[in-house]
Amino acid sequence: MEKTPLKFLWHYIKIFKWFFLAMFVLLAIATICGQLYPLYLAKIYDTAAGKAESPTYWQDIWRFAIIGFGLGLAKVLLFDATFFLAAKFFPEAKTLVSQDTFDHVNSLSIRYFNEEMSGRIATKVNQLQKNIIMVFNEMMHSVSSLLFLGFAVFIISMMNFYFMVAMLVWMAMIVAVAYVLGSKRRILAHEVGKQESMVGGVIVDSLSNYSEVKSFANFHLEKLNLLKHLRGLRKAESKEQLIKAYIHLALNLVAVLSMLGFMFLAIWVFKNKGIDTTQFIYANTLFAMLATIVFDLTWLYNNLSSIIGNIRSALETLSVEPEIKDSYKAKPLQADKAEIVFDKVRFAYAGKNPIFNDLSLTIKAGEKVGLVGASGAGKSTFVKLISRYYDVDGGAIEINGINIKDITQNSLRKNIAVIPQDISLFNRSLADNIRYGRPNASDDEVKEAAAKASAALFIDKMPQGYETIVGERGVVLSGGERQRIAIARAILKNAPILIFDEATSALDSSSERHIQESLKQLMQNKTVIAIAHRLSTLKEMDRILVFDDGKIIEQGTHETLLRRKGVYYKLYNMQADGFMHSDTPKTTNQTSL
Repeated sequence: MEKTPLKFLWHYIKIFKWFFLAMFVLLAIATICGQLYPLYLAKIYDTAAGKAESPTYWQDIWRFAIIGFGLGLAKVLLFDATFFLAAKFFPEAKTLVSQDTFDHVNSLSIRYFNEEMSGRIATKVNQLQKNIIMVFNEMMHSVSSLLFLGFAVFIISMMNFYFMVAMLVWMAMIVAVAYVLGSKRRILAHEVGKQESMVGGVIVDSLSNYSEVKSFANFHLEKLNLLKHLRGLRKAESKEQLIKAYIHLALNLVAVLSMLGFMFLAIWVFKNKGIDTTQFIYANTLFAMLATIVFDLTWLYNNLSSIIGNIRSALETLSVEPEIKDSYKAKPLQADKAEIVFDKVRFAYAGKNPIFNDLSLTIKAGEKVGLVGASGAGKSTFVKLISRYYDVDGGAIEINGINIKDITQNSLRKNIAVIPQDISLFNRSLADNIRYGRPNASDDEVKEAAAKASAALFIDKMPQGYETIVGERGVVLSGGERQRIAIARAILKNAPILIFDEATSALDSSSERHIQESLKQLMQNKTVIAIAHRLSTLKEMDRILVFDDGKIIEQGTHETLLRRKGVYYKLYNMQADGFMHSDTPKTTNQTSL
């Protein structure tokens, strides 16, 4: 995405060049007709002031009237034709900008979304697509006004040398007023755009966390936070409106004074035989029209300054280069089985100490590996690197011998099914949320996946069944129900790599027992990586890796690690004794880890 407003606009102007060319041609012809129209009106007035006894008196008047009417009609029809073009062009342009912006934002890294408020991003996306259409609309009017201005100034200047000097002085004065005040408005509009996005971000942030707001009874705090940002927006908007009022006043004064001044100049030139009667009437008529046109044009310029300021503000947030890109040689990953190799991997989050330093590890195709360790030991980072949410600083991660940097990101993630601890569902039907794992899945396949995940048990009890809308982030479902939908989604996806992040943590013992057999079927012939504490999950693992400070300090089966009586053994006993949020007794089959 282009980073400057002019480059951003030029990108879409090139795409719709034929529309702009057609618009320019129509407006140019309409402008010429509009310029000639008052000339024939002047001829009518001049003829009417002559002697009525002339044999061609009424013939001339009718001839000039018919030509003038034809020119006026042509101007109206040609100018209005541009609106019919715009009726097709503007929706297409708006759709394309929205689509391109959405695509670009979704190409950005996890780091970007961690650092930016989702409400602020949404506000900027909306701001961008709305303002670019406003720019094109203002451009259409500006082209018409500029063409009229150019032709009119040329015609008036050609009538008399003094008119030429007057036009140059007048144009310089108008440009100076528009530039000075317009530049200030552009800066203020940029600030308004920033403040608007902050207000949008605060509102969305508060609404998306409404349960916390209510549970802590902190609506007043949220209101104060919003009011603080609204005051900033109000202050910025007041400044912009004030400069807008100054611009309007200045332009009106210039218009009134210039019309009066030109009238006296035209009278002086006329009295000194510098122009004839027709030219006198035509020049004054054109200048009266010019004064209005220039007022509109400078006002359009200032509106454009405001709009450009908003676009610049939006681009500052959105025109970020994707941190992770597909290389030119990246190819789709096609795999039924997946071997994962960490080869001397080094990685650190920006501004923080390294998480991994020369980490080497091989997870064989079809192997089931559990990850254990204290918070911050590197477990979550380990699985995020496999999905290439971040790029490693050194070394390589390979799948089936291919560096994941040489695999397209979409195909890489299509081969990985993730069941996170914090499940986020779309505000759509249950069927749509399950089908998200494989969009082309049939209704029967969706129901089969739900049954395997024990989700059908509660779905069938709902009045609308699979068509039940789950609400924002799945709010109408319990934590365990959301987790079963996520498991059904992963079952339907049927990817060769499975990543579990506390996949059964929100399930009660009864629900967990229901899906254990399903999980066993799901894990067959899959490469499984499970961040888990429950023994019911870990005991199915072929190998358990114990992480500490980014290093694997122990590995082996559950029984092997217990016999070794190392760190894993200590964690096991601490949890069994109730120090690590366990609510189950210390038994071989039920203890949490």
